[in-house]
Amino acid sequence: MSESETKPSNQTKEIPASGGAYWTPMKLVAGVVMVVVAFGVVGYVQWDEVTRIAQGSEGGGRFSSRGFAYPTVDAEPAFNMDNLQVPLERVLSGGVRKDGIPALTDPKTAGVGEADFMLDEDRVVGVTINGESRAYPIKVLNYHECYNDELGGVPIAVIFCPLCDSVSVVDRRLGDKTYEFGISGLLYNSNVLFYDRTDDALWSQVGLMAVSGPNAGKSLIHLDDWEITTFGRWREARPGSTVATLDTGHYSPSRYEGVAYEQYFQTDRLMFPVEPRDDRFANKTPVVGVLVDGVAKAYPVEAIGRSPGGRVEDTIEGKRVVLESVDGGVRFVEVPEGAQALHTFWFAWYAFHPGTGVYELE
Repeated sequence: MSESETKPSNQTKEIPASGGAYWTPMKLVAGVVMVVVAFGVVGYVQWDEVTRIAQGSEGGGRFSSRGFAYPTVDAEPAFNMDNLQVPLERVLSGGVRKDGIPALTDPKTAGVGEADFMLDEDRVVGVTINGESRAYPIKVLNYHECYNDELGGVPIAVIFCPLCDSVSVVDRRLGDKTYEFGISGLLYNSNVLFYDRTDDALWSQVGLMAVSGPNAGKSLIHLDDWEITTFGRWREARPGSTVATLDTGHYSPSRYEGVAYEQYFQTDRLMFPVEPRDDRFANKTPVVGVLVDGVAKAYPVEAIGRSPGGRVEDTIEGKRVVLESVDGGVRFVEVPEGAQALHTFWFAWYAFHPGTGVYELE
């Protein structure tokens, strides 16, 4: 945006006919209010971009005047776009370039009893594999969106999209390869497109599959025995577990103590175009989405909490699904082999799976 400069004028301006000063106290107050409101509207509509600029993240996205991003695939030629599974014109910039949001690999950890950098109320993704348990703070995932880690001898990725409050835990192996993932800076249906560092191909988190490159249309193995809960509850339940620390090698620990995306979560409005939409639930209603043999079903987290004992035992295509409520979050107790499951907002699950069923209490 260009700025105009006010230059001195040799012409004498007339005083208003009233004989008083033009900028009366009342007009000054009104002017200040208008400016504050204008900046507030712009800040809200483009809150994610404003936040990244304020935090010093590398920019590069191109936003329209309405706060929506223009397609930027041409600006990111490093990605392998072969076999693209989604409409090219709906792949949008999230406001940063490739790796502008730095994914984490092999995080430093500490015992949960020594984690004085965590508050009891901090949300975490707690994962248990082959008897080994670890908590991944969501306050860190807000700024990095992906942990590449190994737990219980299994290479995993914990993937998070702040715009969808979506969490998935996957095995990073596919075929004879083990992948490491980064954040592309691109979105589809307001959901993160991550990419693998082997083929530079794009993957959709809520779409549950690779959307370009040699694995297009394929899914990673989605794991069970993980939960979204509070750190206090996790520490009490798993006292021998570890937690990923705030020593990420990217930002100072104080960065992670801020409340990211606070304004976004205070309303039901979305920042990017999403289609299709469904109004059975508010956009940001938390659900667990499960896909079994091509059949999708959504489990509202609130309904899981109201189930007897806070536990849902259900079947999809004759296969057993078990979910539990934990401190307002949810635990993935059992997911059928070959199924894909994650936690997300309703708008995102429906956009990717419009034929979804919905679990209802009897």
